[in-house]
Amino acid sequence: MTNQPDTNQDGPETAPSDQFRERLLDAMLEIAAESGWTMAAMGRAAQKAGLSEGQVLLATPHGVTDLLDALGQRAAKAAGERLRADDIAGLKVRERVRAGVKGWLAALQPHKAAVKRAGGTPANLFTGPKGLWAASDAIWSALGDKSTDFNWYTKRTTLSAVLGSTLAAWIGTDDEAEVDAFLDRRIENVMQFEKLKGQVKDAMAKAPNPMDFFGQRK
Repeated sequence: MTNQPDTNQDGPETAPSDQFRERLLDAMLEIAAESGWTMAAMGRAAQKAGLSEGQVLLATPHGVTDLLDALGQRAAKAAGERLRADDIAGLKVRERVRAGVKGWLAALQPHKAAVKRAGGTPANLFTGPKGLWAASDAIWSALGDKSTDFNWYTKRTTLSAVLGSTLAAWIGTDDEAEVDAFLDRRIENVMQFEKLKGQVKDAMAKAPNPMDFFGQRK
């Protein structure tokens, strides 16, 4: 019997390579917790997932890097879906952002040991920041962010920094209250920065045009 691609009535068919990658990632998350994110561990994960060498190559041409990238994309997607499913209409912006970060951490929680091992993997130097950006974009997009140009980038850059530091705090402790308190402090810092940025922008808008002093403005 031939395996057929999964279909979704609301979207296109899932490519076989994506299916293989997800199966391989599921298996790798179990193995990496003890063995780390290595090619040897990836080989055992392939056996566990029942994938051939060709299927593994199709799914992950860049090896472990592709699996770490897939993990980041999976967590980012989960964060966005969590926000869309929750009733956040009455929440303040900071509370909505907090809910997004918490949803992201919740997606990683079942695989905390494997995530911790990923931090010491050379490939994570490239995929880690990419995963943080993906999560930041997913959260802001789910919140209906309409910003453009510079604001679009600054919002995602700032939230990526919050995600990265909160992830480090989360990895370092099993005390959820401690992580929550850390996250709240970081979000408060961001809100203060946004407030200051807004004040500077307003001040610059109200400032006289220097050209007026020289009579060069018509």
